[in-house]
Amino acid sequence: MELELNVGIGDLKFGMFQKVIYETFGIPDKIQEDEDDSDNLYIEYNNQKLRLTIYKNEDNRLGYIYSSSPHLTFNGIKIIDRNVDWVKSEVFGGIVKKWEIEEYDFWSTHSDDENWLTLNVEFGKVSSVEIGAPWKNEEEYDWSEDWKIV
Repeated sequence: MELELNVGIGDLKFGMFQKVIYETFGIPDKIQEDEDDSDNLYIEYNNQKLRLTIYKNEDNRLGYIYSSSPHLTFNGIKIIDRNVDWVKSEVFGGIVKKWEIEEYDFWSTHSDDENWLTLNVEFGKVSSVEIGAPWKNEEEYDWSEDWKIV
């Protein structure tokens, strides 16, 4: 599963409609409404280790992807269960100039807001990755031409 910043992961592309995701990947293993934000719907595929956020207020489009798949790659290089400093310098070093780090009790996040990329880290290794749809401006997403409503 190849990660493409501002595009998606593998066949999952930002802006895809929920219906197209179901047609492509099948019915998810879990579907859950966001208790805090009724505009978000979470769908989960266990075998692929993917959790997707569907934005209901954006015509049920894919807007956010969480993955802990050991098959996740960027430019052909595996990311999960790798040393975070190595991933930041060797995998994303040419793209990300500044990482914002937030420390929690037993894990941390290393984020790049410019590319809406987050590395979740446990025990010094990347345990999961989160990426989000790109923004056109402060109020609207920059959906791919493939998923524009005409």
